[in-house]
Amino acid sequence: MKLSQRAKKLQPSATLAITAKEKALKAQGVDVIGLGAGEPDFDTPQNIKDAAIRAINAGQTKYTAVDGTPALKQAICAKFKRENGLAYTPQQITVGTGGKQVLYNALIATLNPGDEVIIPAPYWVSYPDMVALAEGTPVPVACGENNGFKLTPEALEAAITPKTKWLILNSPSNPTGAAYTRQELKALTDVLLRHPHVWVMTDDMYEHLVYDDFEFRTTAQVEPALYGRTLTVNGVSKAYCHDRLAHRLDGGAGGACAGGGAAGAEHVHLPAARQPGRGAGGARRSRASPTSVATAGRPAAMASASAFEKPSP
Repeated sequence: MKLSQRAKKLQPSATLAITAKEKALKAQGVDVIGLGAGEPDFDTPQNIKDAAIRAINAGQTKYTAVDGTPALKQAICAKFKRENGLAYTPQQITVGTGGKQVLYNALIATLNPGDEVIIPAPYWVSYPDMVALAEGTPVPVACGENNGFKLTPEALEAAITPKTKWLILNSPSNPTGAAYTRQELKALTDVLLRHPHVWVMTDDMYEHLVYDDFEFRTTAQVEPALYGRTLTVNGVSKAYCHDRLAHRLDGGAGGACAGGGAAGAEHVHLPAARQPGRGAGGARRSRASPTSVATAGRPAAMASASAFEKPSP
């Protein structure tokens, strides 16, 4: 059977190739540090594991609503309000079976052939392939070391055309660890306010993996006027080393993306998320593997409501 032209646009996963090379070298006895799959080196917090066990023992192993259980969505709304100062309703939350799924669902639901998606570079390797698979046109914008590997307002302005549909903004960033301050985000949102046809997809997966005195902010938090056209994507596989129970959420008042809501979030608030001494104002230098964000809203969502609560001190 011949592959479709759509499938032929895809490139082999660089993340999987690096991970395979790392394992091969380790098998040969080589002392190597893998910077491929984005998997933290600490264990899943005990309260999340306990909640999953309780849910399984209680029989919460059946199919659920495809966009997440009511308890899970309520917990996510509470997280948004508590940690980001953003008010959303459960109707604005969609829980996915993986990070790539929610990102891809948003792109496949909104892109037409020729629509452009701005992607600051260096970038997570899957962004351009997902755009291409959705028949859009990825537009990489080089962000040099002289600017801290961050997108500048001038570069964003120059990249926007009448065909631009999305800006994908990943902060803290994979692979560089660059994280945008409130002031830097505000400078970008000022540009976006001048271009109402451009939507923002913020990938906040590394929200809690920041160090020193850096304070995380997300786009809709910095510029409330963009609330209606911001898709906020987040999960738990990084901050809580929870690769099999995570969520990605979507946003946009008016419902441009999967779920038709206006939000997206992280979830659990755990002291273990902040690890000292790993670098200034940045994050770990790797990103989710294709399976790093998994079911919450499926059988793995069994632990959702309990695991997503802020634990007692």
